[in-house]
Amino acid sequence: MSEKTLMSRRRLLLNSGISVIGLSLLPAIASPALASVPANDALSGFISFSRLATGHNDLDEKIGSQLYAALSAKDAAFTDNLRKLVDMVRGGAHADVESLDAALTGNPLRDTLLGIIKAWYSGVVEEGTGATVYAFEKALMYQPARDVVVIPTFAFNGPDYWVAEPNPVSQMPRF
Repeated sequence: MSEKTLMSRRRLLLNSGISVIGLSLLPAIASPALASVPANDALSGFISFSRLATGHNDLDEKIGSQLYAALSAKDAAFTDNLRKLVDMVRGGAHADVESLDAALTGNPLRDTLLGIIKAWYSGVVEEGTGATVYAFEKALMYQPARDVVVIPTFAFNGPDYWVAEPNPVSQMPRF
């Protein structure tokens, strides 16, 4: 074999190694970008608009998809109204929810805006005792004081405490 062929094999081995390492790192690099890609454009528009409407950038997309489905089921005109609101925001005239709210005074789209904000903050879409709760612990009304205020619940250790693994028993009781 010639020296040029050996160099080519070394280069091939080096490039293969770099490719394997690069491919193994691809999910870690691509995950944040892929995580922000929604399942469809309507949901993407809802989540993006919700970020502006609530002032929170770290909204849970699973909860968002449930709220979007519930709001769409509750009001047949919701998707059209949401599209109109998204178009208003895309125009760039409204950098925050306060300016959008002021512009919507007297406009029926304001009810859609307030419905979206209420859904994210309360975690429910409907009124009354039969309302479905889409977000209780993660409702935005509890988030600002979450580190110092206990979320109201009848459960002794807080909402969803039974999901966590219980503390191990260090010493078995004797009877």
